[in-house]
Amino acid sequence: MKFGKMAALAATVLGLSPGVASGQESKSTRPNVIMIVADDLGATDLSSYGYPSAIPTPNIDRIAARGVKFTRGYSTASVCSPSRAGLLTGQYQQRFGFEYLAPSSPRQPDGGLQPGQTLVSEKLKGAGYRTVAIGKWHLGITPDRLPTARGFDEFFGFLGGETSYMDPASPDVVNQAAPYVGERSFRREAESTQIGRWRAGVAEQEWIRNEGQYLTDALTDEAVGHIRRQKPGDPPLFMYLAHLAPHSPFQASRKYYDRFPREKDPLKRTYAAMVSALDDGVGRVMSALEKAGLSENTIVVFTSDNGAATYFGVSDCTRLSGGKLSYNEGGARVPYIVSWPAQWPRGRQESRNVSHLDLYPTILAAAGIPADKALDGFDLTPRMNGDDTPIHEALFWRTGPEFAALMGDWKLMSNTRPNSFPWTFDLKRDPLETRNLMFEAPDRTRELQARYKAWQSEMKPPAWAPTSGFQVFHCGRVVFHDQ
Repeated sequence: MKFGKMAALAATVLGLSPGVASGQESKSTRPNVIMIVADDLGATDLSSYGYPSAIPTPNIDRIAARGVKFTRGYSTASVCSPSRAGLLTGQYQQRFGFEYLAPSSPRQPDGGLQPGQTLVSEKLKGAGYRTVAIGKWHLGITPDRLPTARGFDEFFGFLGGETSYMDPASPDVVNQAAPYVGERSFRREAESTQIGRWRAGVAEQEWIRNEGQYLTDALTDEAVGHIRRQKPGDPPLFMYLAHLAPHSPFQASRKYYDRFPREKDPLKRTYAAMVSALDDGVGRVMSALEKAGLSENTIVVFTSDNGAATYFGVSDCTRLSGGKLSYNEGGARVPYIVSWPAQWPRGRQESRNVSHLDLYPTILAAAGIPADKALDGFDLTPRMNGDDTPIHEALFWRTGPEFAALMGDWKLMSNTRPNSFPWTFDLKRDPLETRNLMFEAPDRTRELQARYKAWQSEMKPPAWAPTSGFQVFHCGRVVFHDQ
């Protein structure tokens, strides 16, 4: 019997969570972990995934060439902060009421991570890791919800959901207004969207004036600096590098904008420039790891918090339907690439359904750290090396009235509004989710409904109300979403 099957059997017999039964690594060989999270980036945007509309991303492609690329990787939400809560806790965020965006205003202090939720950063710090968060937080703004109160030794970034990339008056920046948002957030108007530096144990933060440098470059500089300071014999490093790119506002420095002279649409050109800047940043991180002699024993994760905001018209929605704010494949499915050259195969493609929930238990297993709570994710380490057993029987999503369930290739989408019907899709035959099979496959529809009902019975109601509702248009689909 293969190790992965033995581990799964042991977990079942002993009543352990899916993330507990896993191989143990000695402290001396614990890997560094670099988790890079883009914002509103679709798989169709990356050359790694081979879509015709892709923007050249040679550095992200390098991670795929050195590791495993999942073609069916999913976030737990189709909007920013709830998906980050699921990713960092290894649990469906609905278990603790994190269903909507965390408010970014001091006038709404109660939203965000709830007491008692253990982040992967807290587990790693408790096991001796040096922990650093860089970029976007969006998980709460009160002292008990700051990164430095949740397992990070240091945080460089901003607390809210967005900020400007550069002073819009700079001669080196291209600003493009977009549908739905216009020029929103070109200028920083609140402390919660300013760049700052927080250190654990230090009550006051340091505000950073970064008007002269492009934000993606500034966050990359910070990441590279931490890697360069990592010396042999130091505690292993966990870095959570959460870029804002390519989330709005649509701003690019001339350096990146000038790379795409053939793109005549200025908004799409700006978007391509933003993705290209992100890819450059990834390349600099990878090069820094190589120069420091850390690349073989470092787990690198590249993903996005949710799918692309295709309603802006900047990203393709003809290959995966829908986008951000929807639970169509374009909104829930995300880029999902992981590498650990010292332990995992290189250049492998994996088609089984995986979730952001799986990163927490996988990282703990790789570091030899036992989980101390029930997790909704699974340890992927045995699956990296040939275990072909299914990973998730089912995955679930819920935001207010909208919900979805996925079992293998079969997907249910619906909502709780009066007189709503279920939509049942076979993603293998119908990847664009154009044909509702609820009447042709009634047994499958009922099974998905029953699975969702059982899952929902374990979840909590939202801990706070949504701050807004959106109605957007994705390539022929009208989408409603509370956030």
